[in-house]
Amino acid sequence: ELGMTLVEVGTPYLHRTHLADDLAALPADVQISEGQDVDLQLDRVRAARPDLTVCGLGLANPLEQEGLSTKWAIELVFSPVHGFEQAGDLAELFARPLVRRDRLTV
Repeated sequence: ELGMTLVEVGTPYLHRTHLADDLAALPADVQISEGQDVDLQLDRVRAARPDLTVCGLGLANPLEQEGLSTKWAIELVFSPVHGFEQAGDLAELFARPLVRRDRLTV
């Protein structure tokens, strides 16, 4: 069974009223972090060792150097993914770093 387990959602600013429905849709055990305490974020990622971390370039480089797979969050902003017909393109954005990792570790 393939699936995704969300570990943490971080944002510089969280407007809880505007995002109430989105927050309610998250699993209860997901850590929500607001603000930018980079050292603590890196500590949590290193401890969790997720298959994929979606983050900014500043966090991606040190994590990649440590052998963790990352996806630059900015790519999601500039990717034209709208509706079901482009769901495959969105899935590939997440799959690409995992495939790259598997090819490098063989």
